[in-house]
Amino acid sequence: MNLKTVAAVGTAFGILGVGSAFATFARIESMGKNTTYIMDDVSIFDNAANINLYSNYLIGEFGPYTDNDLKAGGNVDPQHPSFGGIFSIAIGDDNNPDPRISIGGLFGRVNAELMQYLPNKVVGDNGEVTNVPETVTNFDGFLGGTLSDGNAWGLHVYIATQDGGDKGEDGNYQVSKNSFASVVQADGGMNFQFTNYFDLEFSLALARIQYGPEHHNFFDDGNFSWLIKSRAFFTLDAINGELVPALNLKFIDAPGLDEKHAQVGVGVNVALDRGFFWMGLDFIYNKRKAHDWFYEKGVWTYDSRNEDNKIWDDRTDVGGMISFGIERNIWWDWFVIRVGGQKSILYTKCNVNDKNADKYTKDHYGICKDDGNFFTTNPLADGTSKDHVGFGFGINIEEKLKIDVTVAEDLLFRNPFQGEGRLFSRISATYSF
Repeated sequence: MNLKTVAAVGTAFGILGVGSAFATFARIESMGKNTTYIMDDVSIFDNAANINLYSNYLIGEFGPYTDNDLKAGGNVDPQHPSFGGIFSIAIGDDNNPDPRISIGGLFGRVNAELMQYLPNKVVGDNGEVTNVPETVTNFDGFLGGTLSDGNAWGLHVYIATQDGGDKGEDGNYQVSKNSFASVVQADGGMNFQFTNYFDLEFSLALARIQYGPEHHNFFDDGNFSWLIKSRAFFTLDAINGELVPALNLKFIDAPGLDEKHAQVGVGVNVALDRGFFWMGLDFIYNKRKAHDWFYEKGVWTYDSRNEDNKIWDDRTDVGGMISFGIERNIWWDWFVIRVGGQKSILYTKCNVNDKNADKYTKDHYGICKDDGNFFTTNPLADGTSKDHVGFGFGINIEEKLKIDVTVAEDLLFRNPFQGEGRLFSRISATYSF
């Protein structure tokens, strides 16, 4: 999307409730589950250069609410709330907003792309089992700008850590000397405008994933990960939309884990009468190797005592994914409904090292229980952003305040006389000025 025209396009779309320039995690979760084939403010986490598209706005949300087990006396509030904003200063003349500088920050976001590689517990060299604590710093920082020709650049850092403490049963943080978890990412990106009909963006990230008492030193063991993302937008007047090829590569290196991921796809997004539609098709290849990672009774444990004698299991997934999203104004210009979904079909091959096979049982095993081949798919209906279908709505108040809501998937099937239940699984809001 052309940076010089994004404000005008965003306003035109916003009046129709379509492709809003300022949208949220809740919008994406209820309209296809990913941002690969559309330009949305959540795209700033894939390419920091996109902060120049969404300058001068505030964003916040309560976080996801997917816990259906409403236990008496427990905290059933949504978890991981976040808030922040992006601000921009034009340093060009009155007739041209470029060049300009943008700066932003967000507190509380959980980087799900990297946090998935943290175990629940770690066994140290002395055999002591320690919980992997929940990170508390969780900060995104952004710095970006545009050049006089409208091309954009951006830098981003993500810092999430906890060291020497953990939340106790009393709800307060207490000393836990061996507790340690750290996820750090630094990345940069560019957004090039070659013509009015062709934009290209590219980002490169270096990440560090650490956990457990044996991995405190930032430069220990060479556990650095690389993430590469790129996509292009080809404007097609014939469909009143865009053709979007995309590439996503990950090379993950964490204690006990090694993963290589490649995802290549193509999608389209189309502006409709009072609405917006997108669809994408992806090829997926993922190979995960792990040593001394064990699953038992709902808990993943990494045993760091065998790092000099690594016995690897591996799990390879090859297949595809189709996803779509649609939103449309109904009744009023300020009210929009959304629905979307994704479906992956992967052929999985599991290889268990013979030395590990003798140690595994039906209740204690690694990333694979046994050798074999089978089909897998994404979660069917667990209420998370990874499952099949989402539904929601949005409210747009004078192109300033926008509220997006993901509706709980069981809402329409619940008996209202059987007690409490959540109505929504996510609520996000932005305010632009």
